Amino acid sequence: MESHIAIGAAHWAYLAGVITIVLTMVFRANVVVPAIVATFLVTLAWTHSPVSALASIFNASFVAARELFNIFLVIALMTALLNALKSLRSDVRMVEPFRAVMKNGHAAYFMLAAITYTISLFFWPTPA
Repeated sequence: MESHIAIGAAHWAYLAGVITIVLTMVFRANVVVPAIVATFLVTLAWTHSPVSALASIFNASFVAARELFNIFLVIALMTALLNALKSLRSDVRMVEPFRAVMKNGHAAYFMLAAITYTISLFFWPTPA
């Protein structure tokens, strides 16, 4: 039983898009425009319809928003809580009891790592 898979223009457009996005990340540039262009070109190669290719850009945005909204919400809430703690200077107050042990940067790093590890044992890990 042999099955043959034909590699078409859409596959090559997808591969070119992935390579372009990876190279863009290597050069530390913005990947939004290459991703949009790659989405357009892959859909154009697959459907041969410029209208469908243009629609795919908007559909991709909606799918990404639907999938990533929960993560964005958690990050926004955590940032808001962190800023609330900073305004109360709670971040300074929480570290103050360990100031006597933290004489230099190395000691502070390992002390904070140990404290963070100990505290994290009591909290269930979150995906964000």
